[in-house]
Amino acid sequence: MVKIPFHLLNIFGERRMGGCPVVICETAKRPDPAVAQRLAYQFCAPETGFLETRSQSWTAYTPQLALPYSTAVALGASSIAAQIAIGAPTIGYKKNDLWWVQTPAGHARSAQVDNLALAAALGLNPADLSGPLLWVDSDFTQLVVPLRARQHVLQVAPRLDLLMSALGNPHQLLQIALWSNDGEVLTLRAFTADPFHLQEDFGAGSAAAAIGHWFIANGNTPPFSFRIEQGHTIHRRISPLSVLYLDVDAQRRVAIGGRVWQLGGGELEVDGI
Repeated sequence: MVKIPFHLLNIFGERRMGGCPVVICETAKRPDPAVAQRLAYQFCAPETGFLETRSQSWTAYTPQLALPYSTAVALGASSIAAQIAIGAPTIGYKKNDLWWVQTPAGHARSAQVDNLALAAALGLNPADLSGPLLWVDSDFTQLVVPLRARQHVLQVAPRLDLLMSALGNPHQLLQIALWSNDGEVLTLRAFTADPFHLQEDFGAGSAAAAIGHWFIANGNTPPFSFRIEQGHTIHRRISPLSVLYLDVDAQRRVAIGGRVWQLGGGELEVDGI
């Protein structure tokens, strides 16, 4: 029987009970993927991370699948690594009350998508789309869709069948970032889709990073930064606002930042990790 400390955090919340819930588990070694996946299912948080305390490496899971990368888990792991004093944090860094992580490099390419079909799939008019649509290949394949106004972002109502048809029925997991630019504040909604499921994501750091790559690909000269707000339109009884900070430096490195709040924690007893 192995005892595993765990921490319940809120990531990207401007207040303690805002943002995206994330669980970080401390482990002496990298857990068996099957065990980690079962634990993530038990926690049923949007994302669960496993911080290997000796190397400060980490892995991330949703309740149903492993993630190649998670900005929220990276921020949470950074905070816990600093708190338990396992050495100078190498995962991320803290600056001005925000935790920051450098995101994986991304490659942007033109998206050959029919605007009429895509707009119909999103419940919008074609005129609501703004600027070039780009695929960004990073931790996920993401379709970055700029919209003309915040109102259009808020009224998006995607239909999975029409969306899959508009995107050529891809078989891989993909993420769609829909956003508008209102000066220094961007409004974001992000959806993860496969051929059978569509869900809206909270605290979508990878979508925020993809927007940074969109700006670079469209000739915007760094450095630049934005505040990104997400969560206004989740039609649930509880829908805390997520606030993410995007920073692109002169070397075109994309960093995502946010506040990290620790709500509590405990200890698990697990066989076979």
